[in-house]
This record gives sequence, structure tokens and C-alpha cells, in this order.
Amino acid sequence: MSNPKPYEIIASQFGVSNESAKYFLRQVQKSFKKVKPPQALILECMAGQDLESLPKPYHVAELMYEGGLWVVPMNPEPKDPLDEPELDFDALGFEEDEFEE
Repeated sequence: MSNPKPYEIIASQFGVSNESAKYFLRQVQKSFKKVKPPQALILECMAGQDLESLPKPYHVAELMYEGGLWVVPMNPEPKDPLDEPELDFDALGFEEDEFEE
């Protein structure tokens, strides 16, 4: 029997799809500049935490950096979608209910 892949471990541990787990691992890797950490190291870092739900990828990257597991400079934290300003439909010339079904 072959060893499970890192994304399969995350998918089963947190109840997400394999695709979501792959995306999560890529986002953790993209948190670092130039050199990306191996997925096995990401799993090792997460195993040392008491995580009840899948954290934000940047949070895991911070844990790795601050814990000395991966000391490559980090990219700035991406904006949360909720931090984005609301679209002003009036300014765009659309009626707001034009897009509702």
C-alpha cells in the first residue's frame, strides 16, 4: 500500500476535497518568497498544532517562519475578500437588482 500524499492527509483530516487541500498547500507555499517549503514540512508544522479546522494558509506559513522551520522571507499577507470595497452599482451605471435572479 502506498503512502498517502500530503493533500490526501489534509483532505481527510479536515473534511475538505482533495482539490481544496491541494489549493491550500499551494497557498502556504506561495506565502514565501522565491523558495517554497516542501509539502511534507507543511504537514509536520501542522501536526505540531492543535487545529480543529483548516487554518488560513498564511497563518500556517507564519507558524513555520516564526517557529524556525522555514526561514525564507515571506510575501505580505493577502487581503481578505471581506476587506475589498463593495461595488457601487450606481456609479457603474447598473441597477443593483439587475444581477439578481
